[in-house]
Amino acid sequence: MSDTIVGYEAINYRIGVSAGQNMSVQLDTDNPSNYFNINAPGASESVFNGSISGNSTNLTIPSSGNYIISVYLMRNAARRGESADFDLTLYVDGTAAQAPRPTTLPSGPVAPRPVASMDGGPDFWQVQGLGSDTLNVRSGPSTGNSVIATVRNGDTLRNFGCTMNGSTRWCQVQTPNGQQGWVAGRYLHESFGQPSTLPSVNPRPVPSQPRPVAVPYTPPPAAVSIDQLPRFCAGEASAKFGVRPTEITVNPVLDVGANFITQGYFDKDDGSSQFFNCYFGKDGSFQSVN
Repeated sequence: MSDTIVGYEAINYRIGVSAGQNMSVQLDTDNPSNYFNINAPGASESVFNGSISGNSTNLTIPSSGNYIISVYLMRNAARRGESADFDLTLYVDGTAAQAPRPTTLPSGPVAPRPVASMDGGPDFWQVQGLGSDTLNVRSGPSTGNSVIATVRNGDTLRNFGCTMNGSTRWCQVQTPNGQQGWVAGRYLHESFGQPSTLPSVNPRPVPSQPRPVAVPYTPPPAAVSIDQLPRFCAGEASAKFGVRPTEITVNPVLDVGANFITQGYFDKDDGSSQFFNCYFGKDGSFQSVN
């Protein structure tokens, strides 16, 4: 199977397999930050994580059911809007399996189910790229479903998972006002903060006709939690030096006063080692790697 993803897009393929079968998956891609995960039905963590173990695996299926193979870009590459052209090869029990299809879409609203950040996208999205327009929130993952609300540029939405409908990615979200529905995924970008809700404003008497009070929206900071800085550093170093994160060693975070620093290294083909430093602000925001 051949396809292309851009930025924070992800393509999920579903295949039914039985316990005891052997499944082999190989991903060939033109982007070193492009990986895949394999998720078992009902499992809270991936049974295979490509960003840790590489882009090929041969595993014995532990339990029967529909397994999801999710193809994605690492956060450092997605944040820059990079793309990946890939070929995904899948075999079960040594025989070519029936080509999996993107997840089948429901015809109506679906009860929300929170997903883990690594396996189903980030916990929160931020709406971007609309300009002065609004984004429709629909009752189902299709333009044929009714519009139940709208969101604006900069709004932060809780993520309940995404799926494909033809060539369009649809994501189930919760708006800052608590409404749940589906929006087109091409306007969603990862957010590191909680969804914002508009504060209530107590009216005060004025001698003339009262005017509406403008409530500014402050988007959440694009920061990383301190315990995730070494992993984020490995992703940035992977993109800069063209090596896989699994070949990179990173040390614990150092607090140097004005910044956090994570030091790391990897072995080069000539036998020498390349050392580097990742710099982060005190709020966890990434600054540079050199």
